[in-house]
Amino acid sequence: MFPASAGTQDMRTVNRWGGVRGACTSVATVCLMLVAGVGAAAAQQAPPSGGRSADIGPQNTDDGADLAGLGLLPGRPTVRPPRTGTPPDLDGRLDDDVWRSAAMLTEFTQESPLEGARATEDTEVYIAYDDDNIYFGFYLHYSDPSIMRANRVDRDTAWQDDLITIYIDTFLDQQRSFEFDLNGYNVQGDGIVNAGRGGFGNNRIPPADRSWDVLFYSAAAIVDDGYIAEMAVPFKSIRYPSRERGAPHQWGFQIVREIKGKNEENAVWAPMSRDVAGFMRQMGVMEGMTDLSTSRNLEFLPTFTAIQFGSLDNSTGGYVNQDTDPEAGLNIKYGVTSNLTADFTLNPDFSQIESDRPQIEVNQRFPLFFSELRPFFVEGAEIFSLPGPVTFVHTRTIVDPVWGSKLTGKAGRFALGVLTANDEAPGNVDDVTDPRYGETAQNFIGRVKYDLYSESHLGAIFTDREFLDSSSMLGAVDGAFRLSRSMSTNFRLIGTRHRDLEGFEREGHVYDASIADNGRNLSWFAAAFEISPDFDTEVGFVRRVDQRRAVGNISYRWWPENWIINWGPRVSYARTYDFDDVLQDENAGLGVNVGFAKNIRFSSNFSRDMERFGGIDFFKTEYSIGGGVNTSRAFSINANYSQGDQIFFDFDNPFLGSGARARVSATVRPFARFSADVGISTSRLTDTRAGGGEVFNVEIYRTQSVLTFTDRLLMRNITEYNTFTDELDFNVLFTYRINAGTVFYFGYDDHYRQADQLEGDLDGDGIDEQLFFSDELRRTNRAIFTKLRYLFRY
Repeated sequence: MFPASAGTQDMRTVNRWGGVRGACTSVATVCLMLVAGVGAAAAQQAPPSGGRSADIGPQNTDDGADLAGLGLLPGRPTVRPPRTGTPPDLDGRLDDDVWRSAAMLTEFTQESPLEGARATEDTEVYIAYDDDNIYFGFYLHYSDPSIMRANRVDRDTAWQDDLITIYIDTFLDQQRSFEFDLNGYNVQGDGIVNAGRGGFGNNRIPPADRSWDVLFYSAAAIVDDGYIAEMAVPFKSIRYPSRERGAPHQWGFQIVREIKGKNEENAVWAPMSRDVAGFMRQMGVMEGMTDLSTSRNLEFLPTFTAIQFGSLDNSTGGYVNQDTDPEAGLNIKYGVTSNLTADFTLNPDFSQIESDRPQIEVNQRFPLFFSELRPFFVEGAEIFSLPGPVTFVHTRTIVDPVWGSKLTGKAGRFALGVLTANDEAPGNVDDVTDPRYGETAQNFIGRVKYDLYSESHLGAIFTDREFLDSSSMLGAVDGAFRLSRSMSTNFRLIGTRHRDLEGFEREGHVYDASIADNGRNLSWFAAAFEISPDFDTEVGFVRRVDQRRAVGNISYRWWPENWIINWGPRVSYARTYDFDDVLQDENAGLGVNVGFAKNIRFSSNFSRDMERFGGIDFFKTEYSIGGGVNTSRAFSINANYSQGDQIFFDFDNPFLGSGARARVSATVRPFARFSADVGISTSRLTDTRAGGGEVFNVEIYRTQSVLTFTDRLLMRNITEYNTFTDELDFNVLFTYRINAGTVFYFGYDDHYRQADQLEGDLDGDGIDEQLFFSDELRRTNRAIFTKLRYLFRY
């Protein structure tokens, strides 16, 4: 009887997973068929030999066509790089023959602080290409070299330095562009810029998504009047439309030079205007390149990790060291076409080298959000992004995967992304009789976007998480539309169906729409959304449900452009109702922002709010001020402080007290090889009722310092202390980096807590009691780890 029962259980498991896998496979098959169909359609529409490919649809025009027909503003500059037969030797010197015949760009204007004015420093940029790479040479002159900001830091972390950055929109569709940058010490950075990402207010240049890391080659040297840099970007590192032999490419192209010491000056090659909200619409054009390599990118990235972990045993009060746990994994990346990439991973490395940023978790009504930091998930995550009042895709919900796969890229006007991964975490239970024991959850995310015109799209997304008989499915359609030079609108319609392990099913939805106008002086925003009470998704992050909210703000900005660069007021208002039409929140705010010369800023805000909690309407008033100073390469500081009424979120006895919050962060760079970020965050609540006193006082102290020994070897330390929980965390990490893919880590991580705060079940009665009776710090867990990744590219 026992074998028969076991066999029946196994068959039920097979049947369950057969259905789950069938559902996921069916959706994946549809997506892959869509990719194949779009590719076939593009191939069928291709013109005869010698004509131009139809991969970019209506933007596929003759070389002499008006650039406005490509979605760009009229009058954009163009550059035509020559082909070279002798690639440069990347050594930080512009003495190779290729630079003598390369296209040369020297006309740069300011995007900020003085829009349209001539750049204050001379810049020379040289461009050439061959079958495999596009080459850039840079000579960044300084009339006073002492103002140049350059530090020896890790890859993708030189954002406080003077950078030279190139942006390439290879599909010329104003939907996304690749970004590559360097500082004077040859610290590389790269990223993806998506349409609609940032770039509003007083800075039209949006930040890049730094999770994207690829191979490119560079060298730099600091000289008497600035620095010289050379860069080679392999075509197999980026995605671009295919072309018939001899047919020229047309790419959107922009160059930005940052001079932080001159009021954070941004000098650009293609002039930019604050009257236009979009960044990629204001790019210039790089054209004329032909017969680029059709070699498919193939990468193997084996990873080896070993961790020795120890922790406090709460049942004995003793400290237990576990055996070293070695792991090996493999990631394979293959360029299916020049614009589609497949990633496969087995026993993937999901280790998290960076620690979570500190957040004060005391007296929080809703859960806090922590960003994804694991490499496999963050790379290429932009395709799955769906902005809105809910984080619809949050891959930290996939806790313990064994395998994963992704397909991302573009086919014609379609941008596509498919991600699948399993998760062993739900089955990690101790009781072998528990039906969850040893089972795994299956996760699927599929995303498609259809590019309509400049910075506009229609899209859809589907997510699913299946575990035993439970499931959590989400389907959505969304759209973003550029209405004018400065106005845009978007919408999202989302539905969910959730079934728990007990078989209880519920359905929910999110409806969301917004419109914004971001001009030189006047900017405004209006949005409305609703999240139904039964909305739920196990692949995303939901902070709050049961709400209908309308919000709007309007601001005006003057540009004196002297000792005050810009300043202006801002007014906001919002109301939130639940689905029973009971007013839950009302928020009104008034603020002013001022940007001064010498990289100094100041802000002040006043708010009057009503928040309903526990059936009680609480009326709150709060004041806040903030600012920052970044006048020196060696030191910068930012601070903000707020004080006013604050609710104590106790369901049994909520009350309105007096609260104060503050945050101060400073960066110290005494010399180029060392930097330290020091931060203090505080939150304090006082009971102002008769006889009341201090309810809590939280202070978090955090330092993060980086010491660079060589161009490849650096050490990072993070130390953090929380006064409320009496916890001390210490982390040190050594990094030896060859390139974006090949890197070796060695780290030590230690955590302590005040002994009399620790509890455990010493007598086995199921009730925790105090373990220690001293106030000394006692270690709670410790880890020593190594990690090696080595990139093989063919």
